[in-house]
Amino acid sequence: MENSTIAILLATYNGAQYLGGQIDSILAQTNRQWHLYIHDDGSTDGTAAILHRYADSHPDRITLMDYPPQGGAYANFMSLLEKVEADYYMFCDQDDLWHPDKIEKSLSAMTVREQTAKGRPVIVHTDLRVVDENGQVLAPSFWQQAGMHPEMFQTFEQRITNVVTGCTMLFNQRAKAAALRKRPAGKPLHDEWVTIRACAEGGMVVPLAEPLIDYRQHTDNTLGAEACYHRKTMGYYLSHLRHIWNENAENYRVLRSAGYGSPLVYLINKVRNIFVYHFKY
Repeated sequence: MENSTIAILLATYNGAQYLGGQIDSILAQTNRQWHLYIHDDGSTDGTAAILHRYADSHPDRITLMDYPPQGGAYANFMSLLEKVEADYYMFCDQDDLWHPDKIEKSLSAMTVREQTAKGRPVIVHTDLRVVDENGQVLAPSFWQQAGMHPEMFQTFEQRITNVVTGCTMLFNQRAKAAALRKRPAGKPLHDEWVTIRACAEGGMVVPLAEPLIDYRQHTDNTLGAEACYHRKTMGYYLSHLRHIWNENAENYRVLRSAGYGSPLVYLINKVRNIFVYHFKY
């Protein structure tokens, strides 16, 4: 395990504003058994120049992947996953900051869990510290602010909503193989697809309740912490019934393509998750 290689997969698109800080935080990691692979999806700002500068300065650490744009985050990340070989993989967003011990602590948890996993897919993921555009702390825990409780989702049947944030993931080769073995229906996120496919094949998802990344909230974020929390309230459910129905139909379609059970199983677990969340938390 000490000599295991970790492929960090960074998918970029018009990320010049924060990109340098993110790469610097990776270069500052206490664990050194990693290599950073980057593919840009056709940026029109200064992203390409920044990437070439870092790759030229750290050729032993950074590889720029040269192939056509993929047209979105899912395709960009999954193309990197298909093309890169390593013992373990980590997804990396272009605008966050990794804490220096992020890789070290994630790999330590992976080592412990793989001893009992018996050849199964394993994913380790962590909490996040929420910061604003200038790096000022907004919340010490993304899980708390967004109302996320990963311990609620232990089986594939229960995993009808994604609580694994991609930029916190470390996963093994078996999780990669599970994700690439099938193609999803619909349009899941890359982290969502890897997680549900790993669970579909009996994988283990290990939450670390420690923030090991500064998760930047700004106007370009796909989903912020406050929005995530708001979508869990009863008021949201009641005022967006049609939208929620369509959203769940699409969600089930993705899960079904990953090997999920019947709509009744989905409905039972959906009700379970709503009531457990509101009555327990």
